[in-house]
Amino acid sequence: MWRSVFLWLFQRISAVLLVVLLGVHLWASNFTTEWAALLRGGVDVTLLLVALIHGLNGVRTIALDFGLGAQARKFVSVGLWMLGFAAFLFGMYGLWPLLFPV
Repeated sequence: MWRSVFLWLFQRISAVLLVVLLGVHLWASNFTTEWAALLRGGVDVTLLLVALIHGLNGVRTIALDFGLGAQARKFVSVGLWMLGFAAFLFGMYGLWPLLFPV
């Protein structure tokens, strides 16, 4: 019961956080100089992580609304966590040059 409440609340908080992070990302990408490279990298990684969790939690919520059994619910949840982990690794591969320039 409490896990569902936490996930519902996190969905709302992460939506607001995504809007704030997107604004900081646009500001740091367009209106700052070299001193903000660390800020940009941190904001981009956080934006990637929050967007993935927010999106995959929404997909999980929609999938579980179909009234799946306990085993299918666990399969959907674990599958989405694995997909999220793989997508995060792929995103970090793309952000790596920004975080650690040569």
